[in-house]
Parts: sequence; C-alpha cells; structure tokens
Amino acid sequence: MIKTLTDQEIILLQLTPLRRAWLVTFVVILLSGCANKAQLVDIQSLEKSATVPYNKVLVVGLFDSFETRSLLERAIVRDIGRGTPGAIAATSLMTTTTPLNAESILAAVKKSGADAVLVTQLIDLTESQTIVKDRNPQTSVKVSPTYYWNVYDVRVTEYMEPQYLEAKGTVLLMTELYQVDGQQRVWGVESKAKIVKDLSRPDYYPFVDSEAQKLVKRLRSEGIIQRAAVKP
Repeated sequence: MIKTLTDQEIILLQLTPLRRAWLVTFVVILLSGCANKAQLVDIQSLEKSATVPYNKVLVVGLFDSFETRSLLERAIVRDIGRGTPGAIAATSLMTTTTPLNAESILAAVKKSGADAVLVTQLIDLTESQTIVKDRNPQTSVKVSPTYYWNVYDVRVTEYMEPQYLEAKGTVLLMTELYQVDGQQRVWGVESKAKIVKDLSRPDYYPFVDSEAQKLVKRLRSEGIIQRAAVKP
C-alpha cells in the first residue's frame, strides 16, 4: 500500500509561483532551443537501499503547461522503451484538466503499477538577449555579352528571406528519482545548458530530445533501468 507523502515531499512535487511565471514567459525557448554542451551534474548519488533496476518508471514533468509536460515525458519514455517497455508518461494517465499535485501523482503511481517515479522540474530559465537575424541571404550574378565589343551586361539579384528573432539563454533543470517502496528520493541530477532559439519555429523541439537522451543514458549507465538490448 502506498503511504501519504510527507509535507517535504509534497513541496518537491509542486511548482512555486515564481517558477510558473518563468515558465509562462520563456517556455517556447525551453522547448524549441538547441542545447549546447549540456551536462548532467550529480546532486544525489544512487542510494544503496535502491532496489534497482526498476521494472516500471512513472515519468513526471513538473511544468505549468500540460503540453510541455507531455513533450518531455513522452521523449523520456520513448528512449527508455528502446530496451525495455518499463516506463509510462504521467500525462498519458491524466487529462488536460487534471490538477498537478501529490494526489494526482499518487493516483498515477497506483494506476501504472510503477515502482519508481522520475520527476523533472524547471529550476531556472534566463534569457540573455534577443537579436534580429538575417535568414538565408542569396545573391546571383548573371553576365551576358552585348552588341558592343568588350562590353557586358551584368545583372545582380539579391534575395533574402524575412528576418527573424533569435533568443539566447540558459536553462537549468533538476531530475529526481523516487522509489515508491518507502517513498524516498534515491537519486538526483541537475542539467544546465545554453540554448539558442529561432522564435519563428515554435514546433521545433531539439532540446527536449537531447535532454531525454542524456537522462536515459545516465539511468542505464548506473543500472537504474535495464540496459538496452544488444543487437545480435
């Protein structure tokens, strides 16, 4: 039977109003930016009491937007699934109107039969600058002889697509792993990366995929989840 979370654990599973404000302002940069030299930093080594590898991991994104949560959760689940089907996105067990709190997460744990919960939340997101950039400038030159000797007709055509806004910033995420049996945090990392975003491409999500790949690679390397099957 799953016990009630402590007050401290409930706080860890909730966003502060300040984090919500950051997310509403910069979420398009977080989702659509390109990660440069992102790295994971340990904040808690794997506890010796952790019963790894886990068979079923519930993946939870703590963001204000349901779409944002779903994007990251599905990316992590997809990468974990490349070796074992033992992962499920919390948003797949909820609706867009389900409140994100300790109770709804506990309900998802029960429904999924998970033995571990992987929680990723936004810690900090700063925008350093937004600049106007030229896009795909092209110049063509056509040279043609004329009726006159040694005289040529030179035509230069310049083409440039509309300018766009490029935003640069830094994102800091924290990912924690909770073991359902005992409801304790058994592992944690932080991920910090510089991002560059073309604001005209709202549906481009390389950062999410990159973040998911880094997390799953670390989870496998530490034996927290099953390693990917070796192809014969």
